Amino acid sequence: MTRYKELRQILADEIASGVFIVGGKFPTEYELCQRFGVSRHTVREALRALEDQGLLSRQAGSGTTVLARTRAPLYTQTFDSLSGLLDYATDTAFEKRHEGFVTIREGLARTLGCHAGERWLRFAGLRRLGVDGVPICWTEIFVAEAYSAVRRSMATESAPIYELLQRQFGLDISELEQRVSAMSMPQEIAGALDVAPRSPALMTRRRYFAEDAEPFEITLSIHPGERYAHTQRLQRERPQGQT
Repeated sequence: MTRYKELRQILADEIASGVFIVGGKFPTEYELCQRFGVSRHTVREALRALEDQGLLSRQAGSGTTVLARTRAPLYTQTFDSLSGLLDYATDTAFEKRHEGFVTIREGLARTLGCHAGERWLRFAGLRRLGVDGVPICWTEIFVAEAYSAVRRSMATESAPIYELLQRQFGLDISELEQRVSAMSMPQEIAGALDVAPRSPALMTRRRYFAEDAEPFEITLSIHPGERYAHTQRLQRERPQGQT
């Protein structure tokens, strides 16, 4: 575990146990650096993670305030680059339950953003935080038929499928599109996630592109509404020469 994640966990545990009261001020970056003997960069990364989890609020000029004792979502996805979005597959463990070829019908084609009648290799199962963690979503991974030989690599390697595809076929991800939409939890997977059928849920669709105009991998992940939060940071581009 990286140093900032260790620090994040220590501080989250202290917040949960009441060491820092809700509504009260949190120690400054300098105080945390001195206490734990870590760099300011490590402290800032830990505080940013706690802020993303809804535990802290940081305001320039007024310091850091404790917002809650326990985090609201089970999994918070934060990204400001392509590599950050790809971290999703490496931060979680995929527990495969189904595997096989499917012919895409009209309704699923609209959901995936592909063409009806195409054959795709489908893997479906649960994603967990850690091997034995609570399931955070039901995931279905679709691989274009031309790359279906990747299933042989999956038998011996545990890397994310997109990574195996890159290595086996020389694909270079040039674009990754993500769409998040609201839905009701389907009855057929509610039990696997231990939530009520038709309860609030969020579906993320990710489409992976190389140089071709058509995606080589598409994933659908259905999250219980209370177990997922999505944070995106965008920075204003400055005109050339402006600092």
